[in-house]
Amino acid sequence: MHSKTTKMDKSQLTYILFNFGYISIFSILTAVVTLLNMPKKDPSLKSYRKSRYVLGCATGLMVFYCTFRIMMPLHFGDYIDFWLLSTFTLIFSWLSYASFLFLIETPRYRIKNFIADGVIPASCMLVAGGIGVLFPSIQKTMMVLFGCTYGVKCAWMLYTCLKEYKKCMKEIENYYDEGPDMKWMYSTLIVCFVLSISTIGVLYIPLLQKPYYFLLPIIYVYLTFKVVGFATKKIDIIRRKNIELEKEPEPVKKEKKQDLSSKLGPLVEEWIYEKKFCREGLTIKDVALEMGTNQNYLSQYLNNCLDKTFQVWLNTLRIEESKSLLTSSEKMSIEEIGIRVGIPQNYNFSRWFRVVTDMTPFQYRRLHQSGK
Repeated sequence: MHSKTTKMDKSQLTYILFNFGYISIFSILTAVVTLLNMPKKDPSLKSYRKSRYVLGCATGLMVFYCTFRIMMPLHFGDYIDFWLLSTFTLIFSWLSYASFLFLIETPRYRIKNFIADGVIPASCMLVAGGIGVLFPSIQKTMMVLFGCTYGVKCAWMLYTCLKEYKKCMKEIENYYDEGPDMKWMYSTLIVCFVLSISTIGVLYIPLLQKPYYFLLPIIYVYLTFKVVGFATKKIDIIRRKNIELEKEPEPVKKEKKQDLSSKLGPLVEEWIYEKKFCREGLTIKDVALEMGTNQNYLSQYLNNCLDKTFQVWLNTLRIEESKSLLTSSEKMSIEEIGIRVGIPQNYNFSRWFRVVTDMTPFQYRRLHQSGK
């Protein structure tokens, strides 16, 4: 009897310490994401502030939930545990995904979408859960309904976020010669989705508990500092791209490949011949103005006739130019060549060179020097 009591005391102590650990971590994250280096005066960063405040609501909700679990441990039975946990995780996941959509300034994501995505489903689950408490005979059916609702909602939010992410990336690639590093967003979304789906399994599969409870705070520490460190300059890149695309008049119609090629082909060839691509910081608007055409027509030409985004097309030209410099100008360093062709950052120059040639600039130079 004494040993059972001791085991129970140890498990209760572990339970309390675990929740206190979560409360401490997520309290710090809430303070960091809502207060640290928050740009308050610039009206153009309104969406960025929304993103951080919404993520702060998610981490703050975790603090509230862990406090609730210490005060009222969830041992009411399978049904109530499942109901409360699935409702909480639905709201928590919704806030996390919504923070992402605000971060990339999704044009169609407004307050009404925000409410429809989370408040309505969570309210329905709370009401449905209460009905199950009043009518125990339907509890198993309600648990299946909760699990399906939660899974479908998480899958839908992931699909929405990935779709908007890909669209944002394509627009940036079709406007700038070099955009911000946003690849971390894709992997973080996938990991968050896996963790979200695993939440329900944690109740019934003990093997999932330790990795789940270990990974969750690590992911949110990483996510918080990525969002806070998502520099204003990078946010400005996305915002300016959206503004410019809104200003640019829509083309009258989508041109056929043959018409586009005949109209823009000579202009593009002349621009390339003059090596105007060897300047950093070019946008498709800059290039279109120099060619005397519309940026939408130029984008159509690159996408449809050459099957390339503006970013890929421009940097491929730069890399092709750098290849001749690597073999003909042995005294020039690789960094100097990158600057000469319009890619001053050594990392970006090496990355694009590898994309185009499947080797580094150093390997390319050594290969062609040995062949002489």
